[in-house]
This record gives sequence, structure tokens and C-alpha cells, in this order.
Amino acid sequence: MQKVVKKSFMSVVACLMACMMFAMPVFAASNNFSKTTVKLNAINGGESRKSTLSSGSVTGNNPSISKVQLYCNVSSGSDPYTIYVLSPKGTTRSITGPSKSGTITITGFEGENPSGTWTIWIKNSGVSYKGNIYPTSTVTITLKVAYSY
Repeated sequence: MQKVVKKSFMSVVACLMACMMFAMPVFAASNNFSKTTVKLNAINGGESRKSTLSSGSVTGNNPSISKVQLYCNVSSGSDPYTIYVLSPKGTTRSITGPSKSGTITITGFEGENPSGTWTIWIKNSGVSYKGNIYPTSTVTITLKVAYSY
């Protein structure tokens, strides 16, 4: 009797384990890449030159962006500016640049394929709060793209 109960119990456990193996969700793997722009300078309401960054080799068959962050190394005395980011797919997003160095998250790229060339530039607001005759903005930006595949 005890052997029958033990065998039945083991059969139920084995069945549950097999069911769990097929019912558990599969989590996507993730990765990221980081690239840094040249120093971007914009003066008196103008735009900086455009800095192009290659994603390099991106892992996976169907990579999908989950998060885009910008680390901004802002030169002291910089006046207000806007950052523009162009994805390889052609999506352009803008965000007000920080007045101090730090990391900001920019949205609107989620779900896109991160492979290809990214373009980043800044535009000076044309206003100086520092007493500059010509408003000037200077920043170096590190793009960090997190993706799953």
C-alpha cells in the first residue's frame, strides 16, 4: 500500500514539473551599448554640428529598444539648450538639456530596432542667463541604449 501511494505521489509531482516547464514564461535576454558624441557647441539660437554614432554589432535576431538614456557632461557656464536624438528608424525626439551634468531618460524609441546610426545634436535657446553677450551651450553626450532580444 505504501509503495502504491509513493509511486502515485511521484507520478503527480513529475506531471506537475512537466506542466510547469511548459507553462512558465520565457524571459527575453537583454543587452545595451553606449557611445559618446564629440563636444557639441551651439551659439546664439543656432544648432551644433550633428554627431553620428553607430550602434555597432547588436545581439539577437529581433532586438527591441527598452530604454534610452543620455549622460550629459555639461560645460560650466552653458546656457539653456535642447537635445535632439534621431534613431536609426528615423524617429526624432527632443528634450530640454540639463543645466548640470547628469543622466536623463528620453522616451519614444521603445520597441524600435536599435541597429544602425544614431544622430545627436543640440540647439541653443538663444537666451543667456549667465550674462553672455552670445548665448552659448556646450555639452558632450553619452548615448546608452538598452534593448531586449
